[in-house]
Parts: sequence; structure tokens; C-alpha cells
Amino acid sequence: MNLVEMLSEYESNFEGGETEVIGAPTGIEISGLSFDSRDVQTGNMFFCISGGTHDGHQYASEAIERGAVALIVERELVASVPQVVVRNSREAMSYFSCVYYGFPSKELDVVGVTGTNGKTTTTEIITEILNTAGIATQSIGTLTGVLTTPEAPDLQRQFRSLVNDGIQSVVMEVSSHALSQYRVTGTEFDIGVFTNLSHDHLDFHNDLEDYFKAKCSLFTANQCKTAVVNIDDPFGQRLVKKIDIETCEVSPSSTEVRKTSFTGSSIIWRDQVVELQITGEFNIENALLAASTCLLLGLKEDQIVNGLKKAEPVPGRFEIVSSNQDGPIVIVDYSHTPAGIENVLQAVRNIAPEVKLTIVFGCGGDRDRSKRPQMASSAEVHADQVIITTDNPRNEDPRKIIDDAMAGFEYPESVIVEEDRESAIRIAIQSSKSGEVVVIAGKGAETTQEIRGNVRPFDDRLIARKNLKGVKG
Repeated sequence: MNLVEMLSEYESNFEGGETEVIGAPTGIEISGLSFDSRDVQTGNMFFCISGGTHDGHQYASEAIERGAVALIVERELVASVPQVVVRNSREAMSYFSCVYYGFPSKELDVVGVTGTNGKTTTTEIITEILNTAGIATQSIGTLTGVLTTPEAPDLQRQFRSLVNDGIQSVVMEVSSHALSQYRVTGTEFDIGVFTNLSHDHLDFHNDLEDYFKAKCSLFTANQCKTAVVNIDDPFGQRLVKKIDIETCEVSPSSTEVRKTSFTGSSIIWRDQVVELQITGEFNIENALLAASTCLLLGLKEDQIVNGLKKAEPVPGRFEIVSSNQDGPIVIVDYSHTPAGIENVLQAVRNIAPEVKLTIVFGCGGDRDRSKRPQMASSAEVHADQVIITTDNPRNEDPRKIIDDAMAGFEYPESVIVEEDRESAIRIAIQSSKSGEVVVIAGKGAETTQEIRGNVRPFDDRLIARKNLKGVKG
């Protein structure tokens, strides 16, 4: 696609798409889009992104040396190729990505799922229901890529590839980071789904209100046609009062749960008994949001019920680790927020209120520090035994992270501190009898652990299974 055509499409399709072009764009053919100078190939348009750590304008010369033929900038540079000056390079990158790949979201039914917890499970359940109904559907999210929501050029390229492969629907997780960084700007969502909102990512957002504002930006008329909102969540109640698009309000608490166990649940949905393979009240909420979403997409009730029955537990989300019958029940869960820990522990209590419940958890490094003591408090309130350890310390001192969390315990002397995560898991399993429950929280289905910048293989599930061998009740 040539640069003149791209500029025309950009300026005519997007409000605020005015540009200042420096240099002659005529005859410039664009072969691809790039925002990392190390990845530039000959013929690429390079976006100079101003970030918190790096400023892409400083790498424009390197991008040109590697073959970039046009720059998208926020300020004029000294450069040998045409420059397009825009108000925000990230925002422009999303729009130009839509233009370059031919607005692929218009050729798909796109569902965006946002919220603090439940995005992955809700996304995967919707995907299963649609595929079971014979609608070719692909999910995008935590389980499919490095970022929960891909950067705009990667996202639009993936959309175009899916269209070319005959995919009809895409169900994707939409993070608050992605919304704040314009990664999905220009994408046309048929339905936006709001799961819940609680303390998280306050290292990125100014405060909880700023975090909520970012989530709300998905549910605007120029971004999304219809909303499905969990109104049992206080922020969900606020959301439905402030948005102007068609909204389906879902109240999971009004649904009858006939039974729940560690292997599944039984609920009444629209006067039908639905046997689910997933369990836990928070996962039932996700299933109900998925069901309402699929109704809006035009599926019949029996198609939705069939899909709900087939939906398997998502890896690392309340995943029951296989064990011999003499050992404790071990659950691996991705919960890494105060509310997430409370949800998974409360789900266990609802299934087996009298059993001893142990939690192993840590807090991520280089992330929201303010939630660490709150995570500790949630663990202490809802578990009988707490073992605090490392999660992914990344570049932070593991012991400092643990110390931050320890401030949240009312009775810190009762907490077992074991910095080595594998040892912490072993202690939890060996100190638990048959029928008792161990929750390993924080990393879910992750298969690595990052400590001081070094990444090593580490899978909570494999470590748990290894320590379960030979355990006797």
C-alpha cells in the first residue's frame, strides 16, 4: 500500500486524523508497520512511540538505517525520509494499522472482555460456545501471546490472518493497559463484556478511578455496539449508569446454583439444568456472562447450553492438580490480586467449608506494590495456613517484596515464610492430609519464573505433582 493512499484513508476515516506531512510522500510504498527499531524491515513505516522508559524518536535514525521509508512522529525530526506529524503516535499507530490491514474487524464478530479478574475464563467459555455451535472462532489473550492484548500492528495483522483463514468471530481479552495505550483504537467491537473491577495495576494507573476510567473507554459508541455487564459488581453498577450503548445487565447472584464440587457445578439457566465442568462461584459468574454474550450474538439457548457443558476448565484457573487419593487436593490458580485470592479461597470454602485450607502465594515484582499487603490480608482472612513465597520477582529483591506483603498480616508470626517457591509448595503439600486443600496462587499456567532478570523453567503444576508422589494421608 502506498503512503499517499494510507494518509488519505487515515485522514478521512478518523476524527482528529489531521496530519502534517514533512517531505514528499508520493511514490513511497509501505511494506509493513513497526514500532521497534530492531524489527524494522525494508519498506516499513516506523512509529516513534513516546513511552515511560524509552522514546522511539531517539531510534528513528536506526530505523531508517534498517530500511524504514516513512516515520510517524509527534515532533519534527532531522530525517531523510517523509515524516507524518500526529498528536499521538500510539493512537495513530492503531488507526494506521486498521488502514494498512483493510479494517479487518469489520469482517469479524469481535467480542472484547475486560475487567480485573475473569477475562481469560470468560473469553475461553465464549469461544467454546461459539465453536460448539459451528461458528469458527478464535480467542486472543493471556493464553495466546506475550501481551494480554497485542500491540495494534500485531492485533490488526492477526485479525487479517484470521479473516483469510475463514474465522468468523474473535473473542479477545482487553486490558486496561491496552485501552490506555490505544492498542484497540479503531477496532470495531460488536460486544464489550465487563466482568468486575478491583485493586490492581495501580503502578500504571494513578488510582482506582483512573483504572475504572480506562475500562469504561471500551464501552463508547465509537468503539463498541453493545455491552454485557456484571451488575453484581459495584463498578458494573456504575458502568451501566454512565454508558450510552445498548446494555445487557447480568446478575449472577440471581442464578440458582444447585451444587458445586471440585470437579464441576450444576446451575439453572433459563429454566434449564446446566452441568458445568468448571467450578467456583467466580467461574460461574464468568459462564453466565459468556452465555448472555452468546445470546446477543444470536445463538439459541440449546446451542449455548451445549457449549457451556463442553467448556473445560481453563489451564491455571482453579485447575485441580491430579494426585493420588491419599494426598491433599491441590488447586493451581492465577489469582494475583486481593479480590482474586479472596475469590478462589472462598470458592474452596463453599465446596468444603470444614477442611483445612492452605495457600501458597507471592507478589509479582516490578508491579503494583500497593496491593501486596492487601493480598496478604485476603490470604490470612480466608485460609487456615498461609505460606508466603516468591512469584515472579523480576528485577526486584524477592525478600523486599515479601516484606512489603508481610505488613498486611494481622498475625505475621503465624505465617510461614519460604522464599524458594518450590520449597514453599513442598511444605504446603507435606503439611496437608488427605482431603485437605492446598491452593497455589499467582502464576497459574505459567511455565517460567523470573528472578533478578533470569528466566528459568517453573510450572506450579509440575512441582505440585512431583511433591504429591508418595504423599500419604
